[in-house]
Amino acid sequence: MWGHSRYQHFTMEKLSVQHSQERLNKRVQLALPVRVTCRDSENRPVLEMACTYDISSSGARLTGLRSAKQEGEIIAIERGRNNKTFCRIVWIGGPDSELRGQIGIECAEPGRMMWEMELSQVEEIYDPILRENQTRAANLSVSKVDGNRRRLQRFPLTGMAELSGVGPNSRQLQGGLKDLSETGCLVVSSHAPAPGTGVKVTLNIANYQLAMKGMVRHADPGLGMGIEFQEIRKGDRQLLQYLMRKLTENQFEESFQFAAGQEPALLQSPRP
Repeated sequence: MWGHSRYQHFTMEKLSVQHSQERLNKRVQLALPVRVTCRDSENRPVLEMACTYDISSSGARLTGLRSAKQEGEIIAIERGRNNKTFCRIVWIGGPDSELRGQIGIECAEPGRMMWEMELSQVEEIYDPILRENQTRAANLSVSKVDGNRRRLQRFPLTGMAELSGVGPNSRQLQGGLKDLSETGCLVVSSHAPAPGTGVKVTLNIANYQLAMKGMVRHADPGLGMGIEFQEIRKGDRQLLQYLMRKLTENQFEESFQFAAGQEPALLQSPRP
């Protein structure tokens, strides 16, 4: 009886750790009004209203904030009474990019968890990826060859990948991201799940994070695992489109330099 009780305690403790980890990695698309205090050029406080586009335990995406000037700037986020958090701006969407009007922020207070109540009440939602690509392909006005190149070409880049839902015990894995396309990625990890395994993969590229659900199509402990995306987290579609466009532009610039007899530039993880 004692042995069963001890096992039950261990199981509940393990589940608690898993649930805590899932909450830390959770990002949900949710519009919440917030008060934001920035500083003007003379270091005077400027109060402005904004709205979240999505939220996570460590930050958010904001829309409608006009006073933000540069990455690294510290701003104060207030929601309700006596609820102020200092955050750092990590990226600002360009006026001509898919992220225009959006700003990425992260909590600047160590150990502080943001939006805990909201995250406990709202679940992540995922949209299908393949159906979206098929619909978009039918409406493309570009040539078939160019369209296939844009949708299917993989680009090498540096980043980190977190995998969950691997195997019967939902083992958490981490690995290096080696390449990315609109429909999949290659991840190198010490453990390679069997082909056909369903996974949730969270990608951390520069200051951006996005999550997909998919399936391991091929796996080799030395070469990595190829993951085919099937669903994308709601709100992350713009991030993926932005990253793919920047990777395409970087490759074009690299090819142009090579054709002109210049040393090709190294492909780096895109930043806003």
